[in-house]
Parts: sequence; structure tokens; C-alpha cells
Amino acid sequence: MENSDSLKEILNKTGKYTGLTVGSSMLPLIHHQKDNIIVIKNEGRLKKYDVPVYVLPSGKYVMHRVLKVCDDHYVIAGDNLLKKEYVTDDMICGVLVGFYKDGKRYIDCQNSVPYKIYSKIWADLFPIRPALLFIPRCIGWAKRHIFKRGDK
Repeated sequence: MENSDSLKEILNKTGKYTGLTVGSSMLPLIHHQKDNIIVIKNEGRLKKYDVPVYVLPSGKYVMHRVLKVCDDHYVIAGDNLLKKEYVTDDMICGVLVGFYKDGKRYIDCQNSVPYKIYSKIWADLFPIRPALLFIPRCIGWAKRHIFKRGDK
């Protein structure tokens, strides 16, 4: 997520923020410096599968998906991550409502059926995500290290 001191101020002032993200935690859905996100100031409690933008005590902004809603916090994780995070309402600045893939095709997070299906499947598969992410990572490692050496 873009680390901007004014993101929270922008949301408080205008109710809406748009910009590029930084990092790979939301892959394969949102790509580093490629997809333009639209975040609005959230009202009330989040729901399971929402993608909030929240600020850490360090001041860094993060955007990950809600896996579970609890009475006093949320259990959250990036789509490309294996670690759960625990976030409270006071940390949340806004919620993702849509984004432009490659700056072209708009994905509406509130109304797109394919997006909702992806969100539910990927979040609900969190317990087996290590196995799901392990295979492509092994293939990538093998391509970089084993097969490359054979070409020399």
C-alpha cells in the first residue's frame, strides 16, 4: 500500500482516495504500481471479505482482506500472505470499493460477481493457503535456479 502521510487526511476531507499500491501482498488480484485503487471512508463495521486500508502504529498504510469479524477486532491477511493480522476499528481509514486493472478494466468490489466469488474462495481457503502458494513458488524457484544452470 502506498505510504502517504495524507491518505487518512484525504479520506477524512473528501471521503475518497485513489492511487497506486506498493507491494505484493494482494497478488494475484492487485499488482504493485500497476492497478489504481479506489478507497472510500468506511462507515460502521466492516464485513468478512472487505478490503480495508488501515494504518499501523509505525504510520505505514496497509491494505489486506478481512477473514473474520470479531466483536472488538478483525482477523485480516493479504491475499498473497500466510500470516494473520489483528486490526481494530480505530486503525481503519477506509475500504476498497473498486480498482482499475492495468489502468483499463474497472473491477467493482461491491457488485462484481466474479470478484465476490474470488474473495470468498481465496479467504475461505486461508487454512490451506500455504500449500496453494508453495507449489507455484517451488516452480518459480526451480526455473530460476535449476533450469537456468542447465542452460549455461
